[in-house]
Amino acid sequence: MPPTDRVPLTAAVGQFAAGTDVAENLRRIEELARSAAAAGAELVVFPEASMYAWDAPAEELATAARDHGKRFVDGLSEIAARARMTLVAGEFADSDGDLPYNRLVVVTPDGRVAGSYDKVHLYDAFAWRESGKVAAAETHPDLSELCIVPVGDFTLGLLNCYDLRFPEMARALVDRGTDVLVVSAAWVAGPRKELHWEVLLRARAIENTCYVLAACQPPPRSVGMSMIIDPLGAVAASCVAHEGVALHRLDPGHLADVRDILPALRHRRYRVTAAAASVGDQPLAFSGETP
Repeated sequence: MPPTDRVPLTAAVGQFAAGTDVAENLRRIEELARSAAAAGAELVVFPEASMYAWDAPAEELATAARDHGKRFVDGLSEIAARARMTLVAGEFADSDGDLPYNRLVVVTPDGRVAGSYDKVHLYDAFAWRESGKVAAAETHPDLSELCIVPVGDFTLGLLNCYDLRFPEMARALVDRGTDVLVVSAAWVAGPRKELHWEVLLRARAIENTCYVLAACQPPPRSVGMSMIIDPLGAVAASCVAHEGVALHRLDPGHLADVRDILPALRHRRYRVTAAAASVGDQPLAFSGETP
């Protein structure tokens, strides 16, 4: 395969536990972003709910979204401009309803918001009920809810925590040009949850032959284990249990080589997306097409 003329990108994942003080959360984001920038990072991914403690009561999250959502994004923009890097982080955003959206935002080095994604899969599992705290974003036939953002010569596709368990979403992002899946999470701690987190992240990298940047909040409330995974599924960098950053150089030549020796995306025979779903005795309904 001919050599690529695309430029490598040094990326980082930042791990910290957000509390209920928005200003303090921004301070910690800036501290970690500066540390990553000093090591050469041009992009840093932070966890889901970086703005405010994800396990706060529903009414408190709604108030935080209304009172601090814009302030938080403005703060991210200032941090990105000062550090001259791209940031991805999670916030709670006013939905104009009773419950806020669980949102990821991408901010560029010039302080501009380049994209945002409101979570569509809510974590009503393992005795947790996220739908009692935040509103699910709508999905659309044209998949316009998906967030895809170019950063340098790479293309990011955003996933928020529980989205990781839905491989069709990652594949839809890849079908639209994504070669770096970004997963921001506060993956709730519990039995086998660390195993699920790592296995699913590595699976999304392997099956899509893409990089995965996964930032999670640390124990004890979440599993931690923020990591960067290469297109063959190897964990290239990680931050296990404590606050910190992990960095890795994303190599477009390596990505091209992997997609050349493992052309699974070209070998696909089915394109399957969920049209409807239900539980109990009702079957799942799907639409599919062959290329």
